[in-house]
Amino acid sequence: MRHQLAWEIHRFFHERGFLWIHTPIISASDAEGAGELFNVTHGAKHEHFFGKPTFLTVSGQLQVECFSSAYTDVYTFGPTFRAENSNTTRHAAEFWMIEPEIAFADLRDDLALAEDFLKAMIRHLFEHCARDLDFFDQRISKGVVSAIQAAVNQPFNRVSYTEAQEILKKSGRSFEYPIGWGEALQAEHERFLAEEHFGGPVFVTDYPTDQKAFYMRLNDGGETVACTDLLVPRLGEIIGGSQREERLDILASEATRRGMDVSHLDWYLDLRRWGTTPHGGFGLGFERMLMWITGIQNIRDAIPFPRTPGNAHF
Repeated sequence: MRHQLAWEIHRFFHERGFLWIHTPIISASDAEGAGELFNVTHGAKHEHFFGKPTFLTVSGQLQVECFSSAYTDVYTFGPTFRAENSNTTRHAAEFWMIEPEIAFADLRDDLALAEDFLKAMIRHLFEHCARDLDFFDQRISKGVVSAIQAAVNQPFNRVSYTEAQEILKKSGRSFEYPIGWGEALQAEHERFLAEEHFGGPVFVTDYPTDQKAFYMRLNDGGETVACTDLLVPRLGEIIGGSQREERLDILASEATRRGMDVSHLDWYLDLRRWGTTPHGGFGLGFERMLMWITGIQNIRDAIPFPRTPGNAHF
């Protein structure tokens, strides 16, 4: 299943004129600004091998944006790392990510590409992995095949974060975590929206600015950004994406407001300083995609050698 899914990912993008860009595994920037990074040091004194702090990448997005400016449609597909001490069934310290980036595009184009991409991958697996899917349907998660088929045979739902919070408030449900505008959507909220309210995949867009990364384009008024999370039944969030902030002054101001050292981002700001286009992209977790399609409940079963807190035995 991993082989066929990876093969279809490359075929999908190749046939649409995308270039596969090999972005670095060792990075000098934190793309998400969350600080959950593995440091790269050298020797007993833990010196900076590259002369400055470097990390295992959490995302190839910032680097792949460079090539989007040159080649319009590009993507990266490789391992990413999060030093997050999380032991949930959805998180791993090492996982694979697919990250396309498209120039001359806005959030609507981003959503359209994401939906086409997921549906193409699923249809490929139904065609080439029917026996495997039957096994998962019989032994791992009864009804998973019919549920996935139903999901791809209809348009994905779309709702704003503000509308999603209203749906949660009107549901009458008692949630463990708080709801209301400004509160983060937790897994229980995401699953309610995808499983019970919409009964299938749903794009939630336009989250509050401070909940998302510095590079996402500010909407009018500045309270929200032009972004999306795709929520699916059983898992919750499977894709995160956005239109990128192409306006130099706003991008630099937002990074500074968040306490980031913009001197480390000169190369990224130069993409705006010397000419740019509206552009956007998204990231899809490879293992989460496998979990959704197969019904596997734990991400550790979706990767050959799982790396999670306290677990690296091979």
